[in-house]
Amino acid sequence: SDTATGDGSTTAFTITSNRSVDDVLVHVNGIIYTPTTDYTISGTTLTFASAPANSAEIDFRYLPK
Repeated sequence: SDTATGDGSTTAFTITSNRSVDDVLVHVNGIIYTPTTDYTISGTTLTFASAPANSAEIDFRYLPK
């Protein structure tokens, strides 16, 4: 897994390559986000529909393929 911290304005975060919304779980401050509604993935970039709040704890969990 990887972690990041929100800043209230950044929507794009770099994640491990060769991933899709089908094999990544995203939690922000302990709340699981919904793929394609709350975020999308293209290549190594995960983009949130809206920026996580300042100091939000973001957790990217990679599921086995």
